[in-house]
Formats: sequence, structure tokens, C-alpha cells
Amino acid sequence: MVFFNVREWSQDEDNGSRLMGIQVFKEQLNGQYDGVTPPTMLPAGAISDGENVRKISKLGGWKVRKGCALHNTTALAAATVFSLHKFKHPRNLDYHFLAQCNGNLYDATNDPPATGTTFGSSVLSGASSSIAGFSDVVGESFFYADPTIGLVQWGGDTPFCTGFVVWDNSEAAYIDYTREVADTRTSTLAIVLGAASDVYYVCSPQIAEGITLDIVTGNTDARTLTLKSWVAGAWADRSATDGTLDTATSTKTHNKDGSITWTRNATDTMRVIGGIMGYWYQVSFSGALSNSVTVTSCTVTYDMSALANKWDGVAHWPTGARFYDQSVGEYQEALGKITSESTSLYVQVGAATTSDFLYLKTPEPATGFGIGMVTDYTNTANAQVDNVEYWDGDSWVACAGIIDETLDDTGDTSFAQSGWIWWNGVVDASKKRTFEGDDIPGHWYRISWDATIDNTDSDIRIYLVSYAPFPESLPLYKGCVQFKDRLLVWGDPEYPNRLRYSAKCKPDSFSGQDSGYTDSFGDMKEITCAVRFYNELVVFKEDSVWLLEGDSPENFGKLEVADTVGLASPQTARVVETGYPSMHRDEPMSVIIWQDTDGIYALDGRKPRKVSLPVDHYFNTEYSTAIAAASIKNRVAFIDQLNNEYHFLLPSSELVYNYMTDEFYPPWNRSIDLTCGLDLWGTDNRNYVYGGDAAGRVHKLETDTTDKSSANADVAISHSVKTRGISVEQGKSPSLRFTFRSVQGEFKAQTAGDVSVATFKDLATSGTSLGTMSMINTGYSLAMPMLPASLTNCMAVQLSLASTTADIEMWLYSILYTLEAIGLGDG
Repeated sequence: MVFFNVREWSQDEDNGSRLMGIQVFKEQLNGQYDGVTPPTMLPAGAISDGENVRKISKLGGWKVRKGCALHNTTALAAATVFSLHKFKHPRNLDYHFLAQCNGNLYDATNDPPATGTTFGSSVLSGASSSIAGFSDVVGESFFYADPTIGLVQWGGDTPFCTGFVVWDNSEAAYIDYTREVADTRTSTLAIVLGAASDVYYVCSPQIAEGITLDIVTGNTDARTLTLKSWVAGAWADRSATDGTLDTATSTKTHNKDGSITWTRNATDTMRVIGGIMGYWYQVSFSGALSNSVTVTSCTVTYDMSALANKWDGVAHWPTGARFYDQSVGEYQEALGKITSESTSLYVQVGAATTSDFLYLKTPEPATGFGIGMVTDYTNTANAQVDNVEYWDGDSWVACAGIIDETLDDTGDTSFAQSGWIWWNGVVDASKKRTFEGDDIPGHWYRISWDATIDNTDSDIRIYLVSYAPFPESLPLYKGCVQFKDRLLVWGDPEYPNRLRYSAKCKPDSFSGQDSGYTDSFGDMKEITCAVRFYNELVVFKEDSVWLLEGDSPENFGKLEVADTVGLASPQTARVVETGYPSMHRDEPMSVIIWQDTDGIYALDGRKPRKVSLPVDHYFNTEYSTAIAAASIKNRVAFIDQLNNEYHFLLPSSELVYNYMTDEFYPPWNRSIDLTCGLDLWGTDNRNYVYGGDAAGRVHKLETDTTDKSSANADVAISHSVKTRGISVEQGKSPSLRFTFRSVQGEFKAQTAGDVSVATFKDLATSGTSLGTMSMINTGYSLAMPMLPASLTNCMAVQLSLASTTADIEMWLYSILYTLEAIGLGDG
């Protein structure tokens, strides 16, 4: 504040009245907005109201916010856009901009910053049409979750396959080339062998509808392929279209780069090949290929769909084992014989008849048993495993879709070699039970065979048995987040106060001992959100805030940081990592910002701090402007990283908090209210902000000088600044009456545009027009127009400076005004 005395002032000692000359004051607008404190109590430089303006810099001044452009001029639907998401594949750079609207996730045709007519096509149906979903990327997959559809997985347009295994029939062996076709190197190759009986298998994490191959050495003989999918225990032909045929004759498969495509079959089922669980597709040929075909890359195509929970590939020991010998009517203890990994300890099953059984117990439902046979002590009789049965609580029930990898080459002799016995655990309704001599409940299975197992010496030795846990179907989770290379989800129906985590680096595996649940976070109230923060995870409940620390399940630990503050609206929790100065000024911190029912909070990992006191009238029910109870728990916020702003969306306006300067701006009112927002990096590697609205449109924010209507017409951004209550003694509340003589504005010069000025004498509820100021000053960067005034007998005056004309931008640095005191008294 700078002032100049034009005349001296004096004091009448008899009555204490003061006479003061004309004074000129400069109000440097370097204070903050405060919509709660009475305007006469605000310090010099502060403002009490306004709209659609932000600070010019940390040193002060106010300017109009930027406008927007419609990303899609044609609405997605007559429905609300609830959330926006971005997925960029970390290796092949496949880019996707996604919008949740009308129960769908739509994939944009035009990726930011490009715009277009229609937004794009649906890649997921069945999503929530009333609640915003959460998403994150783990490894190379995009995961999305909401309460309606649960947890879904997607790899974009060209995700790498998760398995590529060649069957060499001459060696009766699998050769795993998964790494070679998924490492993006052109020097590593998979060899598709040439014999007519050789086949190869491709694995997809979800039901697939296409395989794309980059072929280095191609086949030159006239051959056709057959592609089959695995369905409930058998291979089924999918009548695929072959895009790898040669160009000249279209008769030579695997001659060139191309795609093998087919109609997606919803009944495909998962199985395990080479220790990898997923949806497998078999490719075979009509005859021998001309030479060994080499493949440098293999990708698959699959829809965004409910995550198929998978075995993580790690085998575990059973917790119980019995061999039932019917000839003596005895259950022989066998656990120690099959879990030592020593061939000198074994279960003797030589001459076992169809009345004998191998019983195995697991602590969780299983989907396969690994059988280790001692070399040269294997079965040679024509006897196959005919049943794997589970206990359903009442009786033994046969498992479906048995795959026996212990068979010999002819397929008629089980236990002929070490291998796995698999079954389709989807239909398994196993229940825990005890067993004779084993009082610890578990899931019991029994294996039987259709003829006597034997060899010439009646000496058949099983020295090892392991099991693969059954990957149960997942319930409908409400949200997901990546943490320490795992996917964590919340909203578990059985454990609402715990997070469930996947296996490390296997976000689609919630089966096995490397996955599980965290400890409970307080009472049974559900977790509402979890957000990555530093090296930790901030976990929110309705009435508390926690930290999850640690690098693995072995050292995961929780810490409660707030017991009376919680998260009201899950979609308001946002992390900023640009340095927050107000917690510790000597150490700018990254913080997480969110909304509780009583205001907006920031947390640096120690204790939360309420930052919303300047806009407390939106949260405190003492004020008529308080957010309605029906809306307080479904608010949404987003970050504008370029402008260091946290945007909190009210039902019909927007609160903007600058976290670098720790201040709120006057509320923003847009032509079309936003319902969600997203800060992202565009395809040009620059930062952008996008928002969705209630009419199915997506807007590119912070661009142009106007807003847009639903018809894509320009709409002026009405913007204004309203000062504090100006009085004669600048550092005090009103004490002297005065005459307001003139006002002068300090603006950034424009090529066109006027600013309307209004006065509010003694904080009147409606203003009186003082006239307009022109911001035009050709050839100069500064414009300082003046307006005369004659407001007499004032105790306090507020000034409002506003522009309502399209494409006009008011940049207001300061104001100068002239006062003439007339003393104390009633005027």
C-alpha cells in the first residue's frame, strides 16, 4: 500500500472530530481472496468476491481464467460424463483417452490435444451410470473399477501375448518363447518348427479375438492354418481368418507379417501350458512348413472385460496326504513322503487298484496337482487317471475338464512321467473338512484311476506332490490403485476394512501366497479410496485417514494419521508433487488434497491441515451457501498441474485452490458446469486439462478466450474482482466518514475492451455503476484509465471491476483511488 498526502489533516481537541485532506491510495492487489471474513476486516490488497479469475503471479494481480474448446462436438449421450481416464502403453506407446458415460467407457478417436466431431466408440459396456470409476496402470495393463462392473482389465490395441509356447512333437517337449516375442527386440526370435505335427500356443490374459505376428523368416509352401481355443477341456476350431498368407497366391500361411482373427467366443476357458495360466489358442498347420518360421513379436487383441483371476505360477505344498489301500482298509500317512523333494522318500502306488485312492489336502481350493515320479519307477500299464474329486460338504464330486500331463506319448498311461493334473476349478464348490487322523480342516481331493497301476516290479514311486491354488472369481470391487508393482483393490464384501493385493508384477493374479489382504484399517467401516503418496499409500475411510507402508506383504504396516478427519467424496483425493510450501516453509512438501464434509484438507504424511477457511461458507451449514447434504458426498476434484491448481467441483460452480501459494480464488462459473476433470500429458508430450459435463461432452480446458455452449458457440467469460471494504485508515475498520473522489485502474493494455466499474457504498448489497474504463492503450503494455466519483458520507466502499464481453481479458494489477475524510459523526 502506497499513499500520498495531498493535504494535511488536523484534530479538533474539543470534540475529537477529524478533518482530513484528500489522499491518494494505491491498492496493490497482492492479497488473497476471502469469502468468509467481513470485507471491512480484510487487509489491504485482499479481495472479498469475484468470479472466473486467477492470480497473475505469486506477487499479485488478477486475470481472467482461460476458456475451453469442445473435444467432441457431438455428445456421447444425453448423460453425465462421470470420469475421464488415460492409458498409454509403457512400451508400444499405444495411447487411449477414455470417458465414462451412459454406462460405457468410450475410447476417443482423437487423442489429446486433437479434437473432433464424435468422441469415439465404446470399449466397455456395463460400467456404472451413476458413480465415477477409478483406474490405474500396472505393468502393461490398464485396470478400471466401479461398483457396478467391478474390476476390468485391458491392454489397449496391441498388448503383447503373455505366453508363446511351441510344441516340438519329435521331442515331446514344450519350448517357451514368451520372452523372445514380447521383449520389443528384433534380434530375439521364436522358432515355429516345421513338422506337420508341430503346433504352437499363444496365451492372452483375457478372451482373445486376434493374434498379430511379426515374421522374420516366412513359410513358402502352400499350407493353411487352423486356430483353436480351449473350451471346457477340449480344443475348438474358431474358423479364423488368416492375414499372414502370401500376397501373390494367398495360399501360404505364415509367409508375412499379419493378423489371425476370429469371432470372440465368450465360453473360452483358461488352462495352464508351460506354467502360464490364461486363455490359450492353438495354431496348427495342414502340412510341414517349408522351413522353421521365425517370429520376433506376437501381440493379441482382446476386449476390455472383467478381470480373469489367475494362478501366479508358483506351486505350493499340500497340507495333508493319505494313500488309501483298499486291500488292508487303511489310510496311510503320506505327507512327509511327498513334500521333502527327495526321491528316497515316496508313496508306493505299485499295483494300486481302482479301489485305491490318493487323498490330498490344501488350505485353499486347488486347480491342479503337480506329480513328481521317480525316474525308472513309473507306470507302464494301460491305466489313466479318470477322476479328481472334491468334497462338497456332503459327498465326493468329480472335477470337470481334467488335463493329465503325466500321460505317456500315446496318451493311455498315467503316472508315466512327472507332470501336472489340471481341472477346471470354476465349477469347484469344495468345502473344508477334517479327515481320519487329521483334525485341521482343509480342502480335500482324491485322485483315482480306471485300471490297476503297475509295472513289471510293481514298484511305482510318487516322491513329490504340489498344488496350484484355484483362482476364484473376484467380487465387484469399487476401486483400484497400483502400489509396489501390485494391484490393490477396495470394496471387498467380506473384508470392507482391508485392501486386497495381487501378486507382485502380476496384477491379474489374486491367487496364491504372494497375494492376499492387508491388516484391517480400524473398524469394519469400508475403505472408500486409496491413493499413492511418496513411497506409501494413503488409505481413506469415512472417518479416518491411514498410511500403508512397506515393500511387500511381509512388512506391510499401517499407521493411523487422523481419527476425526475422513474422506467424504472419494473422487476428490488428489496428489500434488510440485512442492507445497505451507506445511513446512523450509522444506516444500508433496501433499494429498481431499474433501471431508467440513472442508478441504491437505496432508504431507504427518497430520492433515484444513485449508478451506476462506471458502468455509460452502461447508459450514451456518451459511445458506453450504453444499446440500445430498451432494456433499459425491463431489469431484481434479488437478491442473500447469497452473498449480486443485479444482473442486460444486453442484453449479467450481472452487479453485492454488496449492503453491496456499490460496483460494473467487468461485469459477462456466457456461457448462463440469462433472469431472483430468490432468494428462497429450500425444505431443505437453500438459493439458480436460473436463466432462452432464450433457455427454468432453471439454479441453485452459484454451481460448471464451467458453463454449452445447451448440459449440462462443460464450463470454464473465469475470470480475470485488475489493475489500475500503476506509480512510487503511489498516483499521471504518472509523472516519469520507467522500470517495475517483478511481484509477492499472491494467495490462489490450487492443480492445472496457471494464465496468461499480461501487458498493457502506457494503451495499447491490452496486451502483460508476462507468467504464477502457483498457486500450496502443503501443504500450500498460493502461491506467481513471473515473471520477462523488460518493459522499461513506464509512466504507467496495469496488467491483468486471468484464462481460467475449474475447476480452481483464488483467488487473492494482487500483488507485482518492478519498477525502470529513470526520466523525453521523454525517
